Amino acid sequence: MFKRQNIIIIFLLLLVLVSCKAVRFINGGKGETIRPHRLYRHLEANRFDFENVNLKFSANVDFGESSQSFGGNIKIKRDSIIWISLRSFNVEGLRVVITKDSVKYINRLDNTYYLGEFSFLQERFAIDVDYNALEAILTNNFFFYPSSEDTAKSVSDFKLCEDSVYHCMASISKRKYNRFFVDEKGADRIERRLERESQQDSVNRFWQRGEFEDYYYQIVKVMPGLYRVKEMFLENYVQQQSLSIRYEDQVLEDTQFFPSKIFVELSSFIFFVELKLNIESVGVNNTDMSFPFKVTNKYKEISIK
Repeated sequence: MFKRQNIIIIFLLLLVLVSCKAVRFINGGKGETIRPHRLYRHLEANRFDFENVNLKFSANVDFGESSQSFGGNIKIKRDSIIWISLRSFNVEGLRVVITKDSVKYINRLDNTYYLGEFSFLQERFAIDVDYNALEAILTNNFFFYPSSEDTAKSVSDFKLCEDSVYHCMASISKRKYNRFFVDEKGADRIERRLERESQQDSVNRFWQRGEFEDYYYQIVKVMPGLYRVKEMFLENYVQQQSLSIRYEDQVLEDTQFFPSKIFVELSSFIFFVELKLNIESVGVNNTDMSFPFKVTNKYKEISIK
C-alpha cells in the first residue's frame, strides 16, 4: 500500500485537516464587499485556536489509474510537530513525523525508514510552503504564499477577485503572472530569458535574485460571517505545479468551527492526485499527547532523490 506512492499520500495528508461531528454551519450570502486588509483581520480573529489537536480519519486517494482507501491518525503540537500514522485494516503501514526543519518516516510494510530535512517536501513537490504554512493548512487557517514575515506588504499584494458567494482575494502576482505568461509577448520574453539562463549556476543566480518570486499565485475564498478559508489555490508557475484545497461541511465544537470534509488536488505536468478526507473524531488540547517514533535494528535507512 505505502510503497511506490507513499510519499505523495503523505504529503497530501499533511495538506489537510481537521475536525469533528456536531452542528452543521450553512453559509449565507456574502453581503458587503470586504477589502483584503479588513478580510485578513477577520481571518486572523477567527483562526482555529489550539495548543495540540488529535484526530482520526478515513480517506481515499485517486491517482487517476488507481485509487487507495485507508485510515489513520494525525496529531499536531502547535508551532512544533506534526505526527501521522496511516493504517489499512487496522494495521499501521506508515508513521511520519515533521518538524520545522525535518521530515522522517517509518514504512512498516517493507521495513525501511527515511530521515531528511523539511526542504525535501518543498523540493519534491515545488510547493514552497514552510512548516508554519503547512500547519495552517492542516488547521484551516490562512497563510501567505510564499511565506513572508512582512505582513503589511503581503496583505498589500492582494486584490479583490470576483465571486458571487464568498469573499475572494488574489495575490497581486496574478497580474504579473498574466502579463508574463498569458500575454504572448510576455511568454516569449520569459522563454528567451530562461534559455539564456539554461546553465544550472545561472538558474541558481536567477532564483537568488528573486526574479521568480512574482510567478507564485494564490487565490483565497473566505466564508462570509464565519471568516474561515473555504478554498485556497496555490501555484508555482515556473515549476508547473499547483495545489488546490477545499473545506466542506463546517461543524461546531464548543466555540470553534472546523471542516468535516476536505478535498485536495495536487497536480503537475507529470502527475495528478486527488484526496478525499473524512474526519471521524477529534480531540483538542489533550494534556497527555505523545509523538512516538522509534526505529529498531530491523529497519533499513533509505534515501530519496
